[in-house]
Amino acid sequence: MGSALVRGVIEKGIIDEKSIIICDIDDNKVDILCKELGVIAGIDAENVANLSDLIILASKPQNITSLLKQISNEVGPSQTVMSIAAGITTSSIEEFLPKIPIIRVMPNLPALIGEGMSIFCRGTYVSDIDVNRVITVLEAIGICSEYSEELMDSVTALSGTGPAYVFHTIEVMIESGIEMGMTKEMAEELVLQTVYGSALLAMKSKLSPTELRKEVTSKGGTTDAAINHLANNDYKKIVIEAILAAKNRSKELGDSK
Repeated sequence: MGSALVRGVIEKGIIDEKSIIICDIDDNKVDILCKELGVIAGIDAENVANLSDLIILASKPQNITSLLKQISNEVGPSQTVMSIAAGITTSSIEEFLPKIPIIRVMPNLPALIGEGMSIFCRGTYVSDIDVNRVITVLEAIGICSEYSEELMDSVTALSGTGPAYVFHTIEVMIESGIEMGMTKEMAEELVLQTVYGSALLAMKSKLSPTELRKEVTSKGGTTDAAINHLANNDYKKIVIEAILAAKNRSKELGDSK
């Protein structure tokens, strides 16, 4: 996700590539991005933190404590720290970076094509300048909104993890097409355009998703048969429980950092 942010700001012309310094535990990944995008390779995390106005922490939650310890002596109050580590609260980051502006962000995978949904919340010492720095980056990869931190685990479960639910549904729909005699290519074309068109319609229509679903469902028809089968097999309950499981895992990651 860190690379998506870098690509976004460069492609939109928001930040010059030579003003971006990156580092990663995977040196090969750094080399690839530097060659592809023209960004600068930092010596290490401390070096990058020391030289940056906006520091983006794109590490896995399990590695965040180690990273924060590395950079703790290099970060000052004039800098902005943006974390996209799932489950990690602003207060837990402030334990390592006291009195530093911390903004927690949950982006999602469509950021890779500039269609991401990012939610952010601010820590104790954040100013409007800090918020504007982060918004500038997030708007380069899609749209963004500010929520209270109490909702961030829910955000992670719904939009952060959400693309995986959509992809999983797409997978299953394609498999059903193959089972009914279609080639994989035929099934993919039908399913991908159907999902794309349905999402676009839901966004543009004045009708709610529930109303749109009812519009296409005739009593006793094919859609009715499918929806009834889903209802009879607790589809709604299963989906809600899956999303709640993601929320609980996000909280666990934060508690165990």
